Amino acid sequence: MNPSKLHEIAAAWIHAYNPTPEQQRLAEERLEICDTCEYQKRSVITGSLICNACGCPISKKIFSPRPGIDACPHAKWPR
Repeated sequence: MNPSKLHEIAAAWIHAYNPTPEQQRLAEERLEICDTCEYQKRSVITGSLICNACGCPISKKIFSPRPGIDACPHAKWPR
């Protein structure tokens, strides 16, 4: 796996654990988009929502530090 991708994943998990108010607002905006996305599905193993396009848990993916069009596999997040 690409080191920058690992950095993105680690940062998203850290931000999800203790987000700043801005990170929380951004995550909420992204989650609204994910809630209507055709690539969202429920994991049969954990029961949590995941992005079927990249396999990431949505509860963490929405905290990605990358710009929205780079973080979402289908560029659905404007920021």
